[in-house]
Amino acid sequence: MTTQPITTKAELLAAIDQSWAALKAALTRLDQTQLTTIHDAQGWTVKDHLVHMHYWARSAVFFLQGQPRHAGLDVDEALYLTGSDDAINDAIFQKHKTLPVEIAMARLVMTTQQLITLLQPLSDADLQKRYRAYLPDEPGEGDGPPALNVVYGNSAHHFAEHLAWIEALAGQ
Repeated sequence: MTTQPITTKAELLAAIDQSWAALKAALTRLDQTQLTTIHDAQGWTVKDHLVHMHYWARSAVFFLQGQPRHAGLDVDEALYLTGSDDAINDAIFQKHKTLPVEIAMARLVMTTQQLITLLQPLSDADLQKRYRAYLPDEPGEGDGPPALNVVYGNSAHHFAEHLAWIEALAGQ
């Protein structure tokens, strides 16, 4: 994973490809017990991390489509607008903790593919547009970060972040 800032669509796609490949490679080395039985300090299994990544990547898909991110996260709008990331993450966890690992993985694969497909027709200029250009009716101050940062933070960066936690959890 690169430590250089991501500033172009090509760099974004390369970062997603690299982090996604590393995540998939790590997951193929895990057995059912490692995926679903071992819990971290927050009570999450590897499967729960997959669910979490799916919903945050899905929020980036919804963002690029001009749809409310809370809908992509499958949480109430009020929670999304006023709650902490921890509260949002807990709501996602509570709502989907019984989801089978196979469905969690299939959803993450599908969402990642959908995100890459949505990025294909966009230009560097499109990805430099601010958050408000994609979601003009969402409350908040200012125009927000560039779309590129929203997508990167909810895909490539997020996958790499959770890969480290998944590898630590599976190694227990």
